[in-house]
Amino acid sequence: MNDSGNACVNRRKLRSGAVALLAAGLALSAQASLDAAKCRIPERFREHPIFTTRHCGVNFGFLSRRGYFARPETMAQPEKIRAAGANWVTLNTHFCQETFASRRTFLDFDWSAGEIELTEIVKELHRRGLHILLKPCLTNLDSSWMGAVRFPSKADQQIQGVTNTYWQTWFGSLRDCLKYYAEFAEKNGVEAMIIGAEYNGTTGQDDEWLATIRHVRRYYSGPLTYEFMSSEIREGGLTWLKELDFLSLSFYPSAAGRDWKERYDRANWPKLAPVPLESMKKMLAERRRDVAEISKRFDNMPVLFTEIGTRSSRGNVMLPWDALTESVWDGEEQANYMEAVFQTFSDLPCWMGLSWWKWDETQKNRTHYSPDPLKDRGFTVYGKPAAAVLRKWCGVK
Repeated sequence: MNDSGNACVNRRKLRSGAVALLAAGLALSAQASLDAAKCRIPERFREHPIFTTRHCGVNFGFLSRRGYFARPETMAQPEKIRAAGANWVTLNTHFCQETFASRRTFLDFDWSAGEIELTEIVKELHRRGLHILLKPCLTNLDSSWMGAVRFPSKADQQIQGVTNTYWQTWFGSLRDCLKYYAEFAEKNGVEAMIIGAEYNGTTGQDDEWLATIRHVRRYYSGPLTYEFMSSEIREGGLTWLKELDFLSLSFYPSAAGRDWKERYDRANWPKLAPVPLESMKKMLAERRRDVAEISKRFDNMPVLFTEIGTRSSRGNVMLPWDALTESVWDGEEQANYMEAVFQTFSDLPCWMGLSWWKWDETQKNRTHYSPDPLKDRGFTVYGKPAAAVLRKWCGVK
């Protein structure tokens, strides 16, 4: 074994020890949702906290700029996150490319967190007893969604003997960025890592993704996952997910019945009566079967909802992903949505739990986001009824 191989083994030993010490020091009473006898859990991770406790998490730091994690008010958030009932944090950090069609990804001095500040926030999250799922997010600087990244395939050629290399170049650059984050995660005892999220345009690039998984595993010894949307696998795609350790789903299911959506449009949201909890559960039951089928299709792999949420806004449960529609504040409806999700999926053998979207709002120029937490109509839960739901399901007293 060469020096780099020995160094990686030593980092893995240190990391394993850090995880064991952390797990021993936590007073988490959230009972695991998973039925280990019915799920395909990698043998080396059977005692890992991501599989042994119900994941009651929050997304933290999305679209934060460099210096965000070093701010005193941000460094104070881990204590608040723990007090709100979370036991996991999906830590969002960013790397970039210029446009949706660029082939080079890179760390950016404006959008990418500095390594020192990222190290310090990881230390503080761990000090507060929180496990971390690291999520490097691709940010297109033309403001396009990461799922818009796409290129012609190698088979798309009209000149004999001329083959494009768009995807090979892009994935090569992606792997360079992921190597950086994998080494960071290994060095700092980060418990798990997401290698990509919602890259819908990469569908069909199975060989490149398999090479990416192998590449990241050279530098990181913890569980790996990829965050996908259910639309990406409807026609047999993403078979390479089986090479990962668990499935991660970006999941915003509507919890209002079809009659609601037929009778009302967004302009009428402020006039709606609250959607009852039992009505939400009935609607979500249909999606429970979808999640069970996804797990079964991938040989009973465990499924984590790495993004799920709704705003504390009346009517938002009809379209939980909607971040912009104006409505009136309704913290109870948001809390009932979270409760309905936990009640609907908690006894599903393959379900690991959720990471709520989201803890903090970094884009403050939205007119319907108030600085008052009791009037804020965004996705956040701090100071709102939903925090009590999170505490209950995590088992925090």
